[in-house]
Amino acid sequence: MNDNLNTWKTWLEQHQETQKAVSAATVKATEARHQMETAEGHLTYLTQQEGPHGLIIGHPATPEQVQKVMEHLAKKLERSATRRDDPIRQELQRAWNDLKHTRTRFEEAQAVYAECSEVQTQAEKALASIVKARPEASPQALEAVTQAMDAHQQHIDQINGTITAMKDSKSIIADLEDQARRAAEEVDRLEASALLGEVDEPAKGQATTTLAKARKAAEKAAEQAEKQASGRRGLEKIRDDLQAELTELESLQRGVGYEVGKAAIAKAERELLEAIEVAGLQDRVAAINAARNEANSFAPEGTGYSSAHIEMKLSHFYTMDAPERLEY
Repeated sequence: MNDNLNTWKTWLEQHQETQKAVSAATVKATEARHQMETAEGHLTYLTQQEGPHGLIIGHPATPEQVQKVMEHLAKKLERSATRRDDPIRQELQRAWNDLKHTRTRFEEAQAVYAECSEVQTQAEKALASIVKARPEASPQALEAVTQAMDAHQQHIDQINGTITAMKDSKSIIADLEDQARRAAEEVDRLEASALLGEVDEPAKGQATTTLAKARKAAEKAAEQAEKQASGRRGLEKIRDDLQAELTELESLQRGVGYEVGKAAIAKAERELLEAIEVAGLQDRVAAINAARNEANSFAPEGTGYSSAHIEMKLSHFYTMDAPERLEY
């Protein structure tokens, strides 16, 4: 891939990873907030239950209100310090302990939420920075990816054609080896005949020559077959590499295409709002109403013109803030 495509590839990978980080941080922050609010609700409930008469406890209870209730319970415990076995004092001690532990759990949950919220904020800032650094999302960028894909596919098709055109070296070698085997069998037969006194020297010489040629042809074919097999393996490796790159390009095409589409949506939405503004509808409606008011001042009794107005409902805008309704 060329430098421009590599730039897009790197950006899309960073964008995807940053989006995942934002999603993960948001989930953690949401869960931490839920835990904090649950602990806060429990703390408020206990504070309201144990608060002295006349002390108004908010919802949620403020840290100052919780502290006042704990001080109230502590004073009551102090006054009953000599009656440690008194059930009422034991109930006061339990209430004070529960309130203290609940406040500690809330403070811990609050700290966890603050940490998770900060992580979420930083992740969102990183995503905003990545989005700002996006390469130009133009139709030409998408066309460059498509051209690269077409070039890769043509190269792959060419390699497949070359592999298909290769002769089956294995069958050729098998035929030549079979010829050599038959020639060897003929030589063996003639050698056996010589031992039996049935010597046919011309036939024996010819068979030996045929055997030598057959073996040489088989060896040469084996060498050619190995070269062809090596070439086939090389072509298959190049094809596999190109196919892997083509898969990357297909993913890149989807990513670039989506960004180009979003850029086109943003441009079209912006131009629509600009066109409405340029049309000067508010001034035109004002001119109509001024003319009607002028006419009404001279109109016969019982007749007149009502005020003109325009109501325009806008569908949802995805890339910018826009009012749902415009009125002039």
